[in-house]
Amino acid sequence: MFDLFDFDLPGAVTQHLKKRLQLTRSSLLTQEALRNLGEFQERHKLWHGVYQLLLKDKVVYLWKAADVRKQLEQHYWKLRARQKIKMKDVRFRCLVLHRNWSTITNEDLLIAHYKSKGQSKWNGSGFGAKDVGRERDGTEPNWFDSEYPINADYPCEDIPDRPAVRELAQSLKKQLPFTFRYEDPKADGVKPLDLQGVPRTARALIGKIVAALGPQWQATIFVSHIILYREQRSYKHGQALLSTD
Repeated sequence: MFDLFDFDLPGAVTQHLKKRLQLTRSSLLTQEALRNLGEFQERHKLWHGVYQLLLKDKVVYLWKAADVRKQLEQHYWKLRARQKIKMKDVRFRCLVLHRNWSTITNEDLLIAHYKSKGQSKWNGSGFGAKDVGRERDGTEPNWFDSEYPINADYPCEDIPDRPAVRELAQSLKKQLPFTFRYEDPKADGVKPLDLQGVPRTARALIGKIVAALGPQWQATIFVSHIILYREQRSYKHGQALLSTD
C-alpha cells in the first residue's frame, strides 16, 4: 500500500511566527536597543531573523534579514531624517531565527497576512530602496519618499568654521542619514569656505558649497536625496537649492 503525505511546513512556521511576534514586546528603535540585540545575537551566534517596524503601535513594515541588527540599524538612520516621523513613535519587534528555521521562513506569507489586515503599508512602497542612481534622478518618486520626504534641514555635527569644499562635502556624505551624491569638484575642491554664523544644517551647508563652486554648479533636493553636480537643469520632482550667499 502507498499514500501521499503532504505538509505545509512554511505555512506552519508562518503561523507560529505570527503568534510569537504578537506575544513579543516591542521596543523603541534606539541605538541602545540595537546594541542589546547585537549582544543577544553574538551570545547565540545567530544572525538571521524576522522583524516588524511599528509606527504609533501599528505594524508598517515586516522583513526577514540575514542580520537583523544591521538591517534595523539602517532603518534607524533612515527614519531619523524623515519629515512626519518622530523616533519616539517608532518601535520594533524581532525574532532571531535558529539556523534550522531561517531558510524555511517565508516573509511573503507573513507580509500577506499583515497586508490583509491593512497593515505593513511600507512593504512594497519603496521604503527599503537604496540610492536611485544618477540616471533615475528625474523619475517619479516612490510612495514612501513622497509621504515621508527627507528633512533637508537635518542638523550636522562637528563642522569646522573653515573647511575646504571637498572636506565639507565628504563630511556631509558620511554623516547625513540620506543620500548626498555629488560630482568631484576636482581642483575647486580645495577652495576654502567661511562657515562662521552659518547654520549647521544640510541645506545651509550645501548652499555654501554651491556658492563657492560658482554658477555652473547646482544642488537639487529630492524627496529621497540631495545631489550636487556641475549642471543647470530643471527637475520635475526636484527643487534647486539656491546659494546661501
